Amino acid sequence: MRSRSALILGIQHLLGREHADPRVAQYLFLIPVIGDAAWVRLHGSAHLADTYLAGLIIAGVATVLALVVGFNVLADRWSIVVPVLDLVALSSMRLSPESTVGIVLVFPAIWLGLQFGRRGVYTTVFTVLATVVGPILVHHESSPSVARTVQELVLASICVGVVTVTADMWQSKVAEAADAQRMLERAVGDSAEQRRFNEAILNSVDVGLLALDAGGRVHSMNPRHQRFLETVGGIEGPLDRAGRTFGPDGFTELAAEELPTWRAMHGETLRDYLIWIGEDLATRHAFAVSVSPFFTADGGFDGAVLAYHDITELMTAARLKDEFVATVSHELRTPLTSIVGYVDVLLEDVQGIPADARPFLLTVQRNARRLHRLVDDLLSDALKLGKAELHLGRISFAAVVRASAVEAEKSALAAGLGFNVSIGRAILEISGDSERLSQVIDNVFNNAIKFTPRGGSITGQVQREGRDAVVRITDTGRGIPPDELEDVFVKFYRSPGVQTDAIPGTGLGLAISRTIIEAHGGTIEVTSTVGVGTTLEIRLPLAGPRVARLA
Repeated sequence: MRSRSALILGIQHLLGREHADPRVAQYLFLIPVIGDAAWVRLHGSAHLADTYLAGLIIAGVATVLALVVGFNVLADRWSIVVPVLDLVALSSMRLSPESTVGIVLVFPAIWLGLQFGRRGVYTTVFTVLATVVGPILVHHESSPSVARTVQELVLASICVGVVTVTADMWQSKVAEAADAQRMLERAVGDSAEQRRFNEAILNSVDVGLLALDAGGRVHSMNPRHQRFLETVGGIEGPLDRAGRTFGPDGFTELAAEELPTWRAMHGETLRDYLIWIGEDLATRHAFAVSVSPFFTADGGFDGAVLAYHDITELMTAARLKDEFVATVSHELRTPLTSIVGYVDVLLEDVQGIPADARPFLLTVQRNARRLHRLVDDLLSDALKLGKAELHLGRISFAAVVRASAVEAEKSALAAGLGFNVSIGRAILEISGDSERLSQVIDNVFNNAIKFTPRGGSITGQVQREGRDAVVRITDTGRGIPPDELEDVFVKFYRSPGVQTDAIPGTGLGLAISRTIIEAHGGTIEVTSTVGVGTTLEIRLPLAGPRVARLA
């Protein structure tokens, strides 16, 4: 078995033009040579011709050389001499009339072509011409012998040429296959490394990841998502399910079409979609869910990845913060209301107040009202004002603006500003909470006064436009850069310029104002030009016409 494997390996080396063991090719060459020698000995004369014996001796020398090179006694470059000696041996043996060994020329020719390429072709042609054609010209052989020799020469040349071209093509294909194999191995290695890298990331992130296929079946999940499942009750599959998933308030049960998994399977993209999961209120967990669907090349839905981030502690901390702020704000609001009320009484109804005391009382009044507005803002933010917290009634929006304008005019004049608000005689009835809307108008006037330098002016207009009551308040203040216009409605946002100029404020006024106006079904928008001024527009839907009741 070992010798057979060595023979096959040697043939493969020959085909691959590697450093083949010359012993293998020489053993194959000796098979027809020995057979021809036996034939000549049995069917020829009693004594072998001298040329035939010389050929056998040369073949023996070539075999010894092949053994010496095969055992690494000589360098591999000597292996080219072995097939050349074989050609010489065949050229000498073929001179015997009984010999048919000439056809064996193809063996060393193929060997030279396979092992040495074009150099082997040139060597074959030169050796055959020198050892075969030369004797023909010297000994003047007969025409049949010459024809046979020419055929042998042509056959050997064709064989070595075809074999060489075929070997080149085969070697090129082998090289391409080897390159493809190496590229495939690298790709497989890179893929395995990337998979290990991705698994390390998925296993380490503090986010539960769930992959669904196109049919909504679970494709895979990371360990964090598995722990989430165990936390909310040991279920399997998606976290959110009908009957145990609730909205942002933690109490309103979500319908099936509102669940993140349902929306994911319908190709929707979600970012930080807040839900609460769990049947037991005491152990209910809050999750911010993000959904990223993916599609096939032709646009068909192919699945989705859902990321669940447990924000229970964050929501609990936010609730405790709001409760604390609401409690403190509520406790502060009661004494502040008394302070503002008594100062107003002193300034307006009490006679005989010393003249030098009035400025001090005005300062107390101004700062008490400012502090009262701040407490109102904090309380409104803590309570997350919505429609449920509004005390709606049929009120005159014009009257609300007029009452706020009276107080704002005093502050504007004290700040050296012009003040003019056109209200007219329109009633503009709306369904609203007068206290909350007064808070909004006060905030708007306060901002206009605060951000307008001395010598500027504030103007306002209240009117009806279609089915809306509209108020526009314009100042000639510093203005707002275009890239900051939307940020003014973000809680606690204060522009860099305002902070640099140390203008007081918390950044809550407009954020809470938008919440109140939107809770009334209206809109609030701001337009501004830096260095020119700012206009803030509030739109509220008018109430329906009154219906007379029959007596």
